[in-house]
Amino acid sequence: MDEVIQSAIQLRKAGQYDQSRAQLTTLLQDAHYKALAHLHIAWSYDNQGLESQAVPHYLAAIQGSLTGDDRFEALFGLASTLRSLGDYQDALNWFEKTLQEFPERREVMPFYAMCLYNLGKHHQSTALLLNLLVETTQSQAILGYQRAIALYAEDLDRVWPKG
Repeated sequence: MDEVIQSAIQLRKAGQYDQSRAQLTTLLQDAHYKALAHLHIAWSYDNQGLESQAVPHYLAAIQGSLTGDDRFEALFGLASTLRSLGDYQDALNWFEKTLQEFPERREVMPFYAMCLYNLGKHHQSTALLLNLLVETTQSQAILGYQRAIALYAEDLDRVWPKG
């Protein structure tokens, strides 16, 4: 069965989405591989630009027995796909669930910030990105201003008295 998944991955990478999904569909009756097959079917639809068709497969994958990186990828994939479809509130809920289960996975943060922006939460979005920048950059020029950036990120509208 692992060979089927590997073959389907290669087909997806080659742009042969229908063939990839056809192979993965054969695994949907196997309880051990069902969730993983749904995840790869979702990715296939996403890669093909058919995001709305990916959503039910992400949901099925999440409801299955995925663990570790596969569960992370399903949660993150669903949240990102929902955001790209304009379902911002649902996406926000899934981003927050992803971060709750995988707080160390920083790659979620820019996408979460984009979702916050889409929901009109501009201050929260900008603050999140500024904090992420100062926490992860290796740029000495930016690190020189790390303390100031972090302070401003706490309250972007704060002004200091003149004089």
